[in-house]
Amino acid sequence: MADLMPDSNAMPLIALQDVGKRFASGLQALAGVSLNVNAAEFVSLVGPSGCGKSTVLRLVAALDEPSAGTVRSPRRGKDGAIAFVFQEPTLMPWTSVFDNVWLPLRLQGHKRKEAAPLVRATLAGVGLAEFENAYPAQLSGGMKMRVSIARALIVRPKVLLMDEPFAALDDITRQKLNADLLRCWHGQSMAAIFVTHTVGEAVFLSQRVVVMSARPGRVLREITIDEPYPRTSAFRHSAAYNDACRRIEATLDQGAEQAIATST
Repeated sequence: MADLMPDSNAMPLIALQDVGKRFASGLQALAGVSLNVNAAEFVSLVGPSGCGKSTVLRLVAALDEPSAGTVRSPRRGKDGAIAFVFQEPTLMPWTSVFDNVWLPLRLQGHKRKEAAPLVRATLAGVGLAEFENAYPAQLSGGMKMRVSIARALIVRPKVLLMDEPFAALDDITRQKLNADLLRCWHGQSMAAIFVTHTVGEAVFLSQRVVVMSARPGRVLREITIDEPYPRTSAFRHSAAYNDACRRIEATLDQGAEQAIATST
């Protein structure tokens, strides 16, 4: 697998410019957030709970609108331009793995027989080729998340948004899914924005890690992970990995200290 690096001269696929978000309750979730993401780039968002990471994803997907600033993304136009994977798999329990993955194509008007080759290829890509006739209740948590990822990938999105998808999984399963996710991302050359509370996960997956402050969320720092793909378990024991983790953790600590100082 060759390395994928974004073209710094290309126009960003996603652009947030001085974005603020205040909800009807009066809660200010984001303030002055600016962020660019290029095509085929993998970016992770980390920060304290409630800092607006999920709100950024929802704005990119046009599930919410900003209160200030502008958001540009391929959210309007062709169906399936953006795919969203949530923390819970949200599968339909009454139907098979195959039919869960087929659902987005079905909604676009593709017949089951017509979609079958692509559904089976996508299931094979996430390691579930033998489980197309299984039902969600028969699957482990990691397998359910694989189905959810396959359902997102089936539409060949330009952008994949992932909101803490592996948070509830054990570390062994999480690490395996991290590697599988990178393979799928590379294979489709899509932009990915990944929300996580796990610093090591962000470093392993990403080309850039965006560190956010406590609410109202702001971008404190962007840290480049200048390591080639594919990334194996050996990367987690490297000096580059440990250095990136230390820089992110130091930024999070500084943000927490600033938040305390501001509140007192």
